[in-house]
Amino acid sequence: SLLQPHASTANDLPLRLYGVVPILVEDPKTRLEPQITMPEVLKPEESFTVKVSEKQNKPMTYTLAVIDEGLLDITRFKTPNIWDEFNKRQALGVTTWDIFDDVIGAYGGTIDQVFSIGGDEEAAAKKGKKANRFKPVVTYLGPFRLKKGKTAKHIINMPNYVGSVRTMLIAGDNATNAYGSTDKTIPVRKPLMVLATLPRKLSPGERVSLPVTVFAMENKVKDVSLQVKTSKDISVIGASSQSLHFAKPDEQMAYFELDVSKAKGINTIEIIASGNGEKASYKVEIDVINPNPITSKYVDLELQPNATQSISFETFGVIGSNMADIEFSTLPPMDFNRRIQYLIRYPHGCVEQTTSSVFPQLYLDDIFDISAQRKQKIQENIKEGIKSLGQFQTGDGGLGYWRGYRSADDWGTSYAGHFMIEAEKKGYVLPLTFMTNWLRYQKQAARSWRPTYRRYNTDLAQAYRLYTLALVGHADLAAMNRLREFNELSNNGKWRLAAAYALAGQNEAAKKIANTANVDFVPYKYDYYTYGSVNRNRAMAMETMLLVNDKEYINLAKSIAKRLSSPNWMSTQTTAMSLLAMAKMVEKGGGKSLDISYTINGTKDKVKTPKSVSQRGLDIQNGLNTVNISNNLDNIVFVRVLNSGKLPLGNEISVKRNLSATVQYLDTNGKLINVGKLTQGTDFTAQVSIRNTSRNYVENIALTEIFPSGWEIVNTSFTEYGESSIQANYSDIRDDRVNFYFNLGSTNSKTFTVQLNAAYLGKYYRYGVQAEAMYDNDYMVRSKGSWVEVVK
Repeated sequence: SLLQPHASTANDLPLRLYGVVPILVEDPKTRLEPQITMPEVLKPEESFTVKVSEKQNKPMTYTLAVIDEGLLDITRFKTPNIWDEFNKRQALGVTTWDIFDDVIGAYGGTIDQVFSIGGDEEAAAKKGKKANRFKPVVTYLGPFRLKKGKTAKHIINMPNYVGSVRTMLIAGDNATNAYGSTDKTIPVRKPLMVLATLPRKLSPGERVSLPVTVFAMENKVKDVSLQVKTSKDISVIGASSQSLHFAKPDEQMAYFELDVSKAKGINTIEIIASGNGEKASYKVEIDVINPNPITSKYVDLELQPNATQSISFETFGVIGSNMADIEFSTLPPMDFNRRIQYLIRYPHGCVEQTTSSVFPQLYLDDIFDISAQRKQKIQENIKEGIKSLGQFQTGDGGLGYWRGYRSADDWGTSYAGHFMIEAEKKGYVLPLTFMTNWLRYQKQAARSWRPTYRRYNTDLAQAYRLYTLALVGHADLAAMNRLREFNELSNNGKWRLAAAYALAGQNEAAKKIANTANVDFVPYKYDYYTYGSVNRNRAMAMETMLLVNDKEYINLAKSIAKRLSSPNWMSTQTTAMSLLAMAKMVEKGGGKSLDISYTINGTKDKVKTPKSVSQRGLDIQNGLNTVNISNNLDNIVFVRVLNSGKLPLGNEISVKRNLSATVQYLDTNGKLINVGKLTQGTDFTAQVSIRNTSRNYVENIALTEIFPSGWEIVNTSFTEYGESSIQANYSDIRDDRVNFYFNLGSTNSKTFTVQLNAAYLGKYYRYGVQAEAMYDNDYMVRSKGSWVEVVK
């Protein structure tokens, strides 16, 4: 009755206007009292029974969860009180949604912009499978219906786990609005248990000491035999078995030396303990990864009509890292495969690089004859890219340069939106509300744009923005006309504005603007504001030529193809835009079909397709390989074999171009130390200083520090990183490495520190540091690594 309308006199105002809120109290008579009956101790790798009943024999619907207590402790999770949850205070007439994941970056403050744990694991392509090191106990059952006076039984299997679990039961009855919950925490143990620990990953050539902890929990366990079983590529140095004696219930340590010189990929190590009829085992998965980048070599062949020729090549690098692909094309060689692999493998994940990694893949299926497996992989990559880009969107609809940035990146917003528009046309589903919010931002930015001369002219960014609006069917002709009248419209701006007019159906205007532009592109001082280059600008101009049917695109296409097929470095933006332009040219112009037969190492295969480009993976062997190729048509086919591999640790090449790096290691007192041999448990700090030795201001520098497998990053709160957080625009801290992203003024330097701990006994490789300007190959430094030890 307190919530009913009352008379309008002051004395009769409803109590709710004075701040009095009615509180609903649970009626003890209707409350459910669920009960759990189960063993007082659970055993790993054995089944157990949970009995569920209601104290007063009432009917109820319930769910049952058995969760690792350690997981629950992370967030101090309490078993829910279901009555309080359903009767909590809620604003009248308001519906709420959980959009925490979408807005957390928008209100995080500046610290979100300089520090991130995790980073770009979703940035580019979908990553390969990794070892599952930590398998928590998470079992959820239900809902179930318990009839009046009945008891239900559930048989649950406990995995190989040691610790304690909490069993939680949540019950309710809609008919009586009755609720209840209960829980029970049970230890998981048995008379004999074993536990082993290893670093998160190892590298080929390293040696690691495997510590094994054996728990004898009862007096009957006296003598325990230990045995280690490993994957075929991991070997045990010395004895693979040991014996331990326990005078009383206790725990003891044993150590085994492992050699991973020949290992690669996911490997397993299993420790088996047995004694007095008891047996326990523990299996660990470990990633063995060579962190060196993939190096590629290629061999070209021009196959004449109806001819048969051979290509020979020899594998290189670490055995097991070798792979080869063959590309056939009736067009001049463009080396699509190598350039796209470069984009996919690029380790940094800003909005531009995330977009570049997937943009050209949209068109591969249209113009290439590729395998079904490759098609599926491309679709997965594009879906991951779309999902990742949705996480860059800011509150105003633009996209930040990094996740968590509150301000939008001008070029990145248009570039990512361009990709999203094309992806949606290809049938991909975009994140909910992404396009609506992005359109709102682009329209507002287009209307409010004014030329500025403070640092660089923004007319190209405005022209690209207008192009994207026209592409999505929201052409802003008023803004386009205003930009067209701008007296100092740049050559690049003209090409992109002409494309916008063409998309808007204003072909005459498009051709007039294009006729005033030229293809004599020259380096521009401020190209890096749009992550551009001369070759990127050529690719954008060629895309416009295709739209306005300018036949001069053929000459530009030859120039771009020549650059793509060369070994010269290209930035992610230039690579993606060049591949995109060439893909659109092939899609529009088509080409002659292919009919090729080829044999490698006794395996025969054939390519017959109306498409002008085809790619296939080659089944190679270590050493020399020869491919015999027959052209079954009366046309010239350009053939390229791309041979790739990873160089062994220690074979990396030092590089120094306009950047220098100084690395120091300090103890807890700030004194220099030698990390060649560290005592296990030592805390220390890595300090890296990067200096710009040129007189130019350099933007978007990426510093990568990969640490030895036996060292652990002390991932404390961000406040303890102090200077590093201030010095970097963005930080990405992972299990085995740290990436810092920053700018450097003329002859300036910045210093970054990372706290470390010598955690695991063994011999490991310490990688050199690498810093590079992501959009200018004239700025790079890379140092060689060395071997280090962690000793007792």
